[in-house]
Amino acid sequence: MKKFFVLAAIIISVAAPQRLFAEERQRLLSLTGYAPIDTLDMFKLDIFALSHEDSVALLARLREQDSVMRFLDSVNRIYPSYEFYKESWDMSRINPYCVKIDSLPDSVYMDCSGFVFPTDGNRVTSPFGERGARFHYGVDIGVHYGDTLRATFDGKVRLVGYDRWGYGHYVVVRHSNGLESLMGHMSRALVRENDEVKAGDPVGLGGSTGRSTGPHLHLEYRFLGNAFDPVKLIDFEARSVRTDVGNEFLLTVEDTYSHKGVLAEMAKARYHRVRSGETLSHIARRYGTSVSALCRLNRLSRSSILQIGQRVRYR
Repeated sequence: MKKFFVLAAIIISVAAPQRLFAEERQRLLSLTGYAPIDTLDMFKLDIFALSHEDSVALLARLREQDSVMRFLDSVNRIYPSYEFYKESWDMSRINPYCVKIDSLPDSVYMDCSGFVFPTDGNRVTSPFGERGARFHYGVDIGVHYGDTLRATFDGKVRLVGYDRWGYGHYVVVRHSNGLESLMGHMSRALVRENDEVKAGDPVGLGGSTGRSTGPHLHLEYRFLGNAFDPVKLIDFEARSVRTDVGNEFLLTVEDTYSHKGVLAEMAKARYHRVRSGETLSHIARRYGTSVSALCRLNRLSRSSILQIGQRVRYR
């Protein structure tokens, strides 16, 4: 009788797995993004008590599961970190996801095994954060022209581009752990879009292209398009990752994105484009503020000479 019920459970599960194991499947779906075929743990079977016929039926199910897992591995080669990004693979924009920080998961563990530091040197020349009226979404690391720049984790190249007024020559890699890295100001890229890379593979050469005053690597890490301070992930002095459990980095909205309040305030900022003959006094009167406030917002002095076309923040 026991064997009959076991075999019946296996047969019925083929036709109605969601009905029989809805809670367990939903839990696995929420954790991984997949709805896996029934496992031994879901059946709670004593496999040594099965008849030959029951064993054959169960092995058929496990072979089917194995084929599904191989299929999912293939999907992840096409769409790395499928559980977070699904079929999104945009090769035209750095951030195509339109996901706000407050819409990110509260916490996610990222597998950081195999990390390789991207440069030979580790001198941070400019930190993450506010930079005048702009926000600097990464850190700058001093390099020499032609230095090799390396992928920090395994992944796949999503975007290779050139931004004359910003990143210069840059490369975006989506990593298998869910992060995306951006490396900018290269003299040239050494990879193409859709190339698979391993941690340590060369992806570009050091340079000073785009908005840059000297050779350096601009390094960003993003999760679902939202950049965070690389110092929270990498110990630049030790040239290693900061892991919480084993080789895993714990990304949280509260800590990893503690700068979100600064971004919200900067989003409220308003600017005036200077015209011929205008002074700080003219601009202050126009917007109902004071010269002192303008100087504080723009890091100017009362005697600063304004240039035609210059942007002056008034709020």
